[in-house]
Amino acid sequence: MCAAKVLLSAEEMRLVTDAGVILTKNSVMAKVVELLAGLSEDYRPVWDAATAAGEEWGATSPKISRGENYLGLPWAILDYPRFFGREDTFAIRTMFWWGHAFSVTLHLKGRYKELYLPVIEKNWLLLADEGFHVGVSEDEWRHEHVPDNYGVVSNADSLRRDGDFLKLSAAVELHRWEDVPELLLGMFKTLITVLF
Repeated sequence: MCAAKVLLSAEEMRLVTDAGVILTKNSVMAKVVELLAGLSEDYRPVWDAATAAGEEWGATSPKISRGENYLGLPWAILDYPRFFGREDTFAIRTMFWWGHAFSVTLHLKGRYKELYLPVIEKNWLLLADEGFHVGVSEDEWRHEHVPDNYGVVSNADSLRRDGDFLKLSAAVELHRWEDVPELLLGMFKTLITVLF
């Protein structure tokens, strides 16, 4: 049996012969993970102060995950706080998606959605002012900021969606890299203010 002749385009040949491309990508991803680890330390006191006198949340620790193929591109995620159950979810997810953006997303499902939706509706204007969008897709695990996945928060009613989950998300473009830690922390604080 003869192997099929597989040809590379000029651009593909340029990339496949340049080891620096992958080494640079690996360096960037290591820096992203370092950035997310630093954010987890910045997020902790904000979360702790907001929840100290409230509902008993129990222990939660930050979790950083990474991969190579979210719609074909590398990604990294910080989940903190994170409470994932079969029926109930409360998580704030900070995501880096190569070639696209950083984002901060509140993910509520089940009893957490029922508990916090009325509070969020009262604070819809703050979310709108801070650039948050509401999830409109039926797939709770989609993260990309595109019109068929996120819609504008325009009033309290825009937060009411069919289904058992609610997602609120805001993004920071990658060209704002130097400002990313402060911007993401600000988004996190906005979500905590809205909830508590």
